Amino acid sequence: MWRIHSNSLKCGAHPEPEAMLDLAAATYRHPLHKPTLRNPWATAPGPGVQGVSLQLSGGSITGLVGPNGAGKSTLMQMIAGILPLEDGSLTIEGSGARSTLRNVISFMPERVNWTGPGRVSHVLERLCLMRGLDLAEGERLLELVGLGARSSDDISTLSQGMKQRLSLATALLGGPKILLLDEPLNGLDPVAQGAFRVLLRQLADQGCGILISSHNLSDLESLSDEIILMHQGRVLADGPLIEIERKLGLVARLEIAGLGEAPTNFGPSVSAEDIPVLSGEDWAYCLHLEKGEWTVDRKSEFQSFRLTRLQAVKPGLENVISAATGLDVEAAGFEILSEVRGDA
Repeated sequence: MWRIHSNSLKCGAHPEPEAMLDLAAATYRHPLHKPTLRNPWATAPGPGVQGVSLQLSGGSITGLVGPNGAGKSTLMQMIAGILPLEDGSLTIEGSGARSTLRNVISFMPERVNWTGPGRVSHVLERLCLMRGLDLAEGERLLELVGLGARSSDDISTLSQGMKQRLSLATALLGGPKILLLDEPLNGLDPVAQGAFRVLLRQLADQGCGILISSHNLSDLESLSDEIILMHQGRVLADGPLIEIERKLGLVARLEIAGLGEAPTNFGPSVSAEDIPVLSGEDWAYCLHLEKGEWTVDRKSEFQSFRLTRLQAVKPGLENVISAATGLDVEAAGFEILSEVRGDA
């Protein structure tokens, strides 16, 4: 079990959310090998990230979402300083110095291949020595992510979920103000995922700016204060999910079900779609409102029916992605529901 204590989270404190990181018109294209007769080592610009601008604020969790190959991991590596900016700029707390970047940002890649001999505690001890940190901080972080009891075990004995926890512990060293997490829930069981979500919210509440990428849409919806939607190396939309939904013109939906004869008319500007009937219901529809919202007055129009169900349905990330990219969610490589991906 993860031990979550607020006094163990040493993220940079900010009293109010503010833009700590500003990425402006940033571009990086992966080089593709294209040999010629004159130059067998020649390369040409390939896919990557093109002209992306975004801000990350302290105290906020931002979900990064997009189809496979959208450029999410590339973007995170650009922000972390692993990949250079070919164009554009990156400033952190008003500074563009790389030393500022190293001191403020921490990056947890999708999967770290923890191999070789050595105990779990050795990983944190070596990193603490390299960065001039107290060894006790490494011990606290192992306790925080639930690896305190495994600190003396060999790394090779850890499951994939435990290796994810170890990666998170290393990312939290030094109390970063900006935390970049690429698919951090991979390999964690549902209990560990829940504890991880609580931990992220505590970090954000203490002022940390968090950017998290995941193919699990339910995770991102529940975690994120704002969303960045990428496709083909560009940002298609960003901001609170509800604002993105409105900008994309997604219509309001209402689930309605009842007893007796099924109604045939729900009023102007409303289209009806059959949905599964639950036990104790005779009919059920999803109503699509072409304009506006399902206000209390609009809902009251259905009081003459013998209703068993009347509830608004948010468009959600699934519909946002489809509307913005033209792809269905399965084709884009997403998961809608949380699933067990391995032991933790």
